[in-house]
Formats: sequence, C-alpha cells, structure tokens
Amino acid sequence: MASDGIPKRDLTLIALNLLKRLLLKFVKYYLPILILSVLAVLWLYKMEQEKLISLQQEELSNKKQLIVTLLKPMIANLYYWEQYGFVESDFDPDKNAHLDKKIGDFVIGMDSYSQFRLLDLSGKEVYRINRQDNGKIVKSLALQDKSNRDYYQETTGLKKNQIYLSPLNLNQENGILEFPYKPMIRGIAPIFDAQGTKLGTVVINFSAERFLELLKKDNLYSFILLDRFGNYLVSKDSIKEFSHLIPSSRDVTFQEEFPDLMDSLGRVATTSLWHKGDLWIKTELDFKTELAQTPLFQHKFADIRTNNKWILIKHLDSATLNARLQSEIFSIFLINLLAIAVILCLSYLEAKSDTSKRKYMLALENINKELESKRNELENKNNELATIQNKLELRNAQLLEYNNIVAHNLRAPTTSVSALVSMLKEAKDYEEAKSYFPKLQKVTRAINTLVDDLLIYVRILNDDDQIKMEHIGLESLITDTLDLYVETLDKETIEVKTDFSAWKEIKFSKIYLQSVIQNLISNAIKYRDPNRKSVIAIRTSWENHKKVLVVEDNGVGVDLSRYGNDIFKLYKRFHRGLSGKGMGLFLVKTQLESLNANIEVSSELGKGTAFKIIFDHYE
Repeated sequence: MASDGIPKRDLTLIALNLLKRLLLKFVKYYLPILILSVLAVLWLYKMEQEKLISLQQEELSNKKQLIVTLLKPMIANLYYWEQYGFVESDFDPDKNAHLDKKIGDFVIGMDSYSQFRLLDLSGKEVYRINRQDNGKIVKSLALQDKSNRDYYQETTGLKKNQIYLSPLNLNQENGILEFPYKPMIRGIAPIFDAQGTKLGTVVINFSAERFLELLKKDNLYSFILLDRFGNYLVSKDSIKEFSHLIPSSRDVTFQEEFPDLMDSLGRVATTSLWHKGDLWIKTELDFKTELAQTPLFQHKFADIRTNNKWILIKHLDSATLNARLQSEIFSIFLINLLAIAVILCLSYLEAKSDTSKRKYMLALENINKELESKRNELENKNNELATIQNKLELRNAQLLEYNNIVAHNLRAPTTSVSALVSMLKEAKDYEEAKSYFPKLQKVTRAINTLVDDLLIYVRILNDDDQIKMEHIGLESLITDTLDLYVETLDKETIEVKTDFSAWKEIKFSKIYLQSVIQNLISNAIKYRDPNRKSVIAIRTSWENHKKVLVVEDNGVGVDLSRYGNDIFKLYKRFHRGLSGKGMGLFLVKTQLESLNANIEVSSELGKGTAFKIIFDHYE
C-alpha cells in the first residue's frame, strides 16, 4: 500500500495514463506546427532556388550580351576598312606611309585594339601599327611573315564582304608566346581593289583582357568560360585559364574534370541542373549566329566566318546554396524548439486540468505572431536583395554610359587641337603663329571644362546612384560647347545664331546636356551643305507648358521617309562619303530618355535638319 492509502499499482496506472494523455495532446498540437515548419522550409528552399536560378541565368545572359556588344564594333570596323579603297601600292611597305595618320587616328580611338595590320597575298606583313603597354601607338618597321599562322591559312579563301573571327587565344610575336600573356581575338577581312583583284587582308587584333575582367567582375558565384572544346578561358582557378596554349601548364579541360556533367550540359543550349548537390547553370554563345545580325548598312548584315562557340557557366556549390538559407532555417528551428517546450508544459497542465486549454491557445497565438514576424523579416531581406541587385545594374549602366561619353565627346576638341597645331607648324612667321594662340587657348579651356565635368560624373558614380541634377545656364553651356569647335566655327562659311528669350535656365544633368548639344552641333557641322553658307540656329521655346530647345541647320538634310525609323539607332549612317560612326544620335537619345526628356527630328533633303529637345517636368 502507498502512504496515502492508494495501492501502488493504481498509482502506477494513474501515472501511465497521465503520460499517455500528455503525449497524445503533445502530438495533437505539435504535429501541425511540425508539418507547417517542414513545408515552410521546403517552400523557402524552392523559392530561393528559383530566384537564384533566374538571377544567375539573367547574369549569364547579360555577360553574353556584353561579349556581343564589345565585338560588334570590330565587325563594323573591319567592313569599313574592307570598303576603304586600298590600291596596289598600299601593299608596298615603301609606298604606304601616307596611311599612317588615317590608320593611327583610327587605332587611337579604339582602345581595345592592340594591333592593325595589312598582309599581302603571301601572308607577309606590309603595314603594322602596335599599341604599346603604356597606350602609345607606334608603327612597326620590323614586319613579320604570318603565312604559317592558323588565322592566315583560315582566311586565304575569304570572299568579298566576308569577315573571319579567330578563336580567343594568346598573342605570339615571331612565333613566340608573349609574356605577360595577352588574350586576343583577331578579325580579318579581304581587301580588293576597284577592279575586284584581291590585294591581301586587313587584320585587327582585339585585346580581350578588359572584357575578360568585366566577365569576372562582381561574381558572387564561380563563373567559368569555355571554348567549344571545353578549354578554360575564365576560371576561379587562374592556372587553368588558357592552359591548352601555355606549354608549361597542365592542360586540363572541363570535359576531363567533369565528364558526366559536360554530357548533361551539352544536351541543350541553355539549362540549369543539379549535380552531386551543386547547381550548374549554362548558356552558349555561337559567334556566327549572334554576330551575323550586326548591321553594316541598310538591309546589309555581316557575313561572319568562324567556328567560335563559347560556353558560359555559373557554378553554385552546395555549401554556398545552404548558407543562403541557414539563418532562415535556424530561425524556424528555434521557433520549433520554443514551440516544443511550450506545448510540453501546456499539455502537461491541460492533462491535469481543462483550464489549461485557454492558456495553451493564448500561447499558440503568440507563436503564430512570432512566425508571422519572422516571415515578414524574410520578405524584407528578399526586398533588400532585390534593391541591391537593382543598384548594381544601375551602376553598370552608368559606367557603360560614362565610357561612351568619354570615347565620343573628346573626339571633336582633340581634332580641333590637332588642326590648330598643324596650322602653327605651317605658319610662315611668328605673327601668323601668334594669331592662332587665342583659338588654341579657347579649345584647351573648353577641353579642361569637359574633363572637369567628366571627373564630376565619376565622383557621382562613386558616391550616388543617381545622375546629379543642377540648375544650368543655357547660354554659358552652349558658349562653352561652341568653343570646342572654335577652329571650324571661326570660318566665314558657318554662322551660329542663338535666341534664349523664351527661357535661359534648365535643371538637368550638365554632363548629359553638354554631351547632347555637342553631338547636335557636331552633326550640323559635319553634314553642312558645301554649296551655301551654313547657318546653325539654337533657340528656346515653350510647348504645352514644357521647355523646348531647338538646334536647326541648313545642311544636306536626311530622307526621313527612308531612314526615319533608324535615325537614332546605333551604328546607323545616312550619307555616303561623309565620316562618322553612327553613334552620336544614339547617345543623344539614350542620355535624354534616361532622364525623361525626349527628342524629335524633322528634316528635308537639301534644306536642312531640326532637332527638338522636349524637357518634361523640369524647372
């Protein structure tokens, strides 16, 4: 007998019954929480995977587009030199010195080109310009025989208008691999004279160092670039890069390292798959397919000859993937531990008394609130990640825009300086030379102002996500811009008229507005009518309560019925025999639309062109 008069056997049965009731109540109340927790983890895992795959596929697509964008200008340049009009004497090293300035200026403006060469029909160099490591452009007098090089042998059968792109490899000089190694893609086009006789080939070496660095930049996960044979072009292990071309390196291909994975990735052009717990995402870049649509002129596209096919891969290892979910899973785990403790206590109390049920429900409500709070925290974190992604995309776009501004807007003033220096050299006496000094000082002052503005723009990119908007005095801005063309506008054949009576100030990006005005003035000068005095009119007005800036000329004009849809597109040109790349108006429209301003054009052949800039909601 027990001390309280209850048999020991009955006490045991009571204790077992109480334990049974406790376990049943625990299972009853905790099982839904356990199921929800498991479902929440699975849902989070799935959503995170889908988002991650989508982001990485988008990043690969952006990298692919970056490669295409960087290579398209080379194709257009090759076509330009193919159509240049070389003659037989240009392929004689003793007679082609007159090409120095034309080709030299071209290479200076294309900082990604390391070499420009002309080869005769036997594969020997007859003309060569090199870009040295310090950026200086030098004509090489030590010409080489390239008849045994693969890229020459591949191009002996090229026909007119066909362009060859070589594989990405390392540069060699006199048959010896250059060190430090220089990744290079060669573009080659055949040269024919006016009678259709083949004279030789033009070869442009595109330095791939910069765009390979761009591909590696800002990669949160491992990025791999392979050629069509599985050789490493970019890898987190730099020793593997170009190991198939470096004699002292151990040549290991992706196929040899991951044979099963390579077979799986090779079945479709774009895919994502799991392999041994790791996530692999792949896309392909077929040069012939992607670059064949490079526009050369209206209704004419590039005829590309190449076997280049690259494979772009993102590798997300299991440890990295799990790390993204660790904090969320740990939070749910803590909540479950807390829920277990609470439910155990409440179940024990409820097993003894029905009053404990109310307390249990109250505690369960608190747990649900905690779960909701954690869910909100997870959503906030996802929103923060999306914001960071948007900032990165904006910063990349701003950097690309800055490169375009620098490359395009410095060309006009440097041309003016070059012209003035030539005039100084040809001056007959000091008095004549002295008369050019004010012009030279005016241009250099304008260049300094432009460079200062570009430096301000760089600081904006470093300190802020938005282009700086400021109040700009239009008259002084246009005066500074006209100073860039002082050597041209000082002639009697060009007159500039301005009228700022409607409005004189605008709140806008100074660097963008100066770039826009410079491009429009440059176009007006470039496409003036040589048969009459040129007039450039710049005036302000109001339309529908919006500020409007008009830049008008009486130049040769454009046939808008024929070219109207292409006038603001990249690399579109509309006048034969006049220089230009077709980039200026594309930059104008891009810069204006990025700040919610619009541009319209009206033109008539033989009468002139008017550009109307409409500022929407600007002070």
